[in-house]
Amino acid sequence: MRLPITVHRARLGKHSYRVIRPRPTPPNVVLRDFRNREGEFDMRLDARAAHRIGMAWLLAARSPRSLVHFPLRGRPTPVTPQCCPRCIEWCCPLATDEPQLDLLLLHRGLQFRPSRWKEVRARLDDGRPETAEIPASDVPDEENVLPFEEHWMDQNPLRQHVHAETLLLTGNAPLFRELSTWFLELATRGPRMRSLTGEAHQCNELRFHEDPREDSQLHITYADKWSGTDIEL
Repeated sequence: MRLPITVHRARLGKHSYRVIRPRPTPPNVVLRDFRNREGEFDMRLDARAAHRIGMAWLLAARSPRSLVHFPLRGRPTPVTPQCCPRCIEWCCPLATDEPQLDLLLLHRGLQFRPSRWKEVRARLDDGRPETAEIPASDVPDEENVLPFEEHWMDQNPLRQHVHAETLLLTGNAPLFRELSTWFLELATRGPRMRSLTGEAHQCNELRFHEDPREDSQLHITYADKWSGTDIEL
């Protein structure tokens, strides 16, 4: 499997950083921070974006010395996607005017301080285009995907920080590989269920189990209509 990327570098003091960005960033994806619900985040995306982001999580698993960055803020996304009221009753809160965020994936072994990100981002060079090769065998078997069991998450915790208008997610290779399925599966299930049932709403929840807040999570929702006004799924 191939993923077009741009590889950037930045130097901060005696440290050099390698930052990977998928190329191009899919247009139909929005990540928002719930200002009134600390530790909760909301992502709306179409099938193309879900597949591209899932591939990037696989690349992050293979790139322990790199930061994988999705520049999502302030892009010309034509809508403010939201769920219909029936969905809200179950699991999907509205995300209307909450601030947009970038997304950054990084390995714990880098020992990267979130406070460094703003300056690193400002010092990135223009980058060079490359194509990442990701073996199909990296995609976890659907029948063997590890559940978010507490003992497994204790060994492979996902930590989150927000800094410089970016959601930083820190983990390790096994975790990033498993979480890629949350996006790849949504990329196929969303369009399939739309064609079979006429219902577009499909979602996944990515929980931060190391966080003391029980509801701390990234809520990921498939959205197939991007028309320039708020949408109903």
